[in-house]
Amino acid sequence: MIDYEREHRRMRFMLGGAILAFVVLLAATIPSPYVIERPGPVVDTLGKITIEGETEDVIRLEGVDTYPTTGRLNLLTVTTVGSPQQPVDWLSLVPALLDRTQQITPMSSLFPEGTTEDDRDAVNTALMGSSQTRSVAAALDELGEPVPVMLRVGSVAEDGPAEGILEQGDLLVAVGADPVEDFESLRAAVASSGAGSEVELLIERSGERRTETVTPEIPEGGEDPLLGITVVSEYDLPFEVTISLDEIGGPSAGMIFALAIYDELTPGSLTDGIDVSGTGTIGESGEVGPIGGLSQKMWGAARAGSDLMLIPVGNCGDVPDRLPEGLRLAPVATLSEAIAAVETAADGGTPPGLERCPAE
Repeated sequence: MIDYEREHRRMRFMLGGAILAFVVLLAATIPSPYVIERPGPVVDTLGKITIEGETEDVIRLEGVDTYPTTGRLNLLTVTTVGSPQQPVDWLSLVPALLDRTQQITPMSSLFPEGTTEDDRDAVNTALMGSSQTRSVAAALDELGEPVPVMLRVGSVAEDGPAEGILEQGDLLVAVGADPVEDFESLRAAVASSGAGSEVELLIERSGERRTETVTPEIPEGGEDPLLGITVVSEYDLPFEVTISLDEIGGPSAGMIFALAIYDELTPGSLTDGIDVSGTGTIGESGEVGPIGGLSQKMWGAARAGSDLMLIPVGNCGDVPDRLPEGLRLAPVATLSEAIAAVETAADGGTPPGLERCPAE
């Protein structure tokens, strides 16, 4: 005799399993509008790196006296999984939801509409190059040997305020009556003009000076008016610097590069054997700026066994409530503060921590 109730339960179970399998199949094939950010490689800037089978110093200074170092000054990175060309499917997001070291981020925040993975890589490569040269300038400025800088237009954004007015390679001489002395002075002069107000730029193109007028605009999601250009800094460095990295881009290694160069140019060891990790952009005069992916970089620093992690004061608001166990943070605003924090830790002391952050 047929047990209809039992047969009915079995059919419902099979149907539920089939529906679940179908949903999982869809989740594994339908692309999501998100990317996954996770801790990336950690590189000791005082050490060596292997690229295409060749081992070489991460930072090599030639034409100047250098001094032996100890310890580690770690560069931190974030690995991004997903792009407009290779989107992450919905099912792949599930492990990231359960892993506090990873973060799910809208793709549009990293890849604005029309931006490809190659475009982003090209921008990050250019930013890394600028960051490297600025780090040398910042280290020399800290040593009382400021380096003159010239700013050129690296690229002009399509449909941006400067399209058709400025060209790649233009030398930026002055904004109104104010000479362009460094990137910070350029940014401040443009920001002070306000969105929608015309700005007179004195530029040099093909050896001839001319005045052009641009109306800065505030980009979507931004706060300050911009010219719609990328800027390349050119320095007349007193010695040759080679920084070797593989597939790492962006400006966020500037501070740690500057610390490593400063360490190599000064007698004794800055770290005195301890392991220090850090992240932050760097200005020609040593200003440390905020970066993205702080949480993932913190986990990278913890996994590397760091005794201290330097972060920009500008990222204080991004520090998560739960920190990796044993990780000590030191917010800094300048290269001088970063050096002082490392020296304090190397001497067995405790540098200023999160109490250094501005009150909310």
